[in-house]
Amino acid sequence: MKIYIINLPTEQSRASFQASQFNRLKLDFEIVKAISVECVTQEFYESKAFSWERPLSYPEVACYLSHRNIWKKIIQTGDTALILEDDAYVCNDLPELLEYFSKLKTEYINLETRGRKKVLAERAKYQIKGYELKRLYYGGTGAAAYVLSPEGATKLLKMESQKGIALADAHICRTSCLKAWQIDSAAAIQLDCCEYYDLKSPCETTSSLLGTRFSTKVPDRRKKSFKLRRLKAQLVLLGIKIVAIFKSARQKEVLPKTSSFGIL
Repeated sequence: MKIYIINLPTEQSRASFQASQFNRLKLDFEIVKAISVECVTQEFYESKAFSWERPLSYPEVACYLSHRNIWKKIIQTGDTALILEDDAYVCNDLPELLEYFSKLKTEYINLETRGRKKVLAERAKYQIKGYELKRLYYGGTGAAAYVLSPEGATKLLKMESQKGIALADAHICRTSCLKAWQIDSAAAIQLDCCEYYDLKSPCETTSSLLGTRFSTKVPDRRKKSFKLRRLKAQLVLLGIKIVAIFKSARQKEVLPKTSSFGIL
């Protein structure tokens, strides 16, 4: 399975960290140059940044575009791939998990957790090495580690044509036609979550998106539309939770198997 890692050329420490962990796991990978803020023109920003529940910042738009570039690449190659942000910390079981995933007919598998509850099927359909693969009905936090098929990528781009762009993880989450799965225990976390899960971070880093959302002013003419979109999103989430009850699903926080992280 192809492995694409999104990385800004200015973040050399993160690129070095990724090379270290994937060489250790004996997995081939490709560093894909992330879209920088400088590449997002004001004209493009004004046409794209205001179609979600709140205005996106320039870094958030650039981040979304970086993911979208790989979605297009997956469609072009016709191959399912693992997409990672450069602050993704993966477990030592990843090689076996990817080999297993490559045999399944899935559109999207979320590998990570970020300290928030997700709506998952209670029963797992697949099991491997103590991990369970469950249907994911809702879980919009984090886009640092996920497996995506060409069919899944096509659905994500179709959703963009219908609804515009959002945060990368929120866009994936709102693509309700996407057949989504979650691995439980989580096989990846972002570096800024290490302390939360009592893990020692192998690389010190700060999120490039941290605090950027509050620097974006909301034009008065758009405030009402943002409120309506947020209300609609909450109603959709409520509907998902109600439907999930009849599908034997429940809310739970997916935890990482901490013993599987660290030096082999």
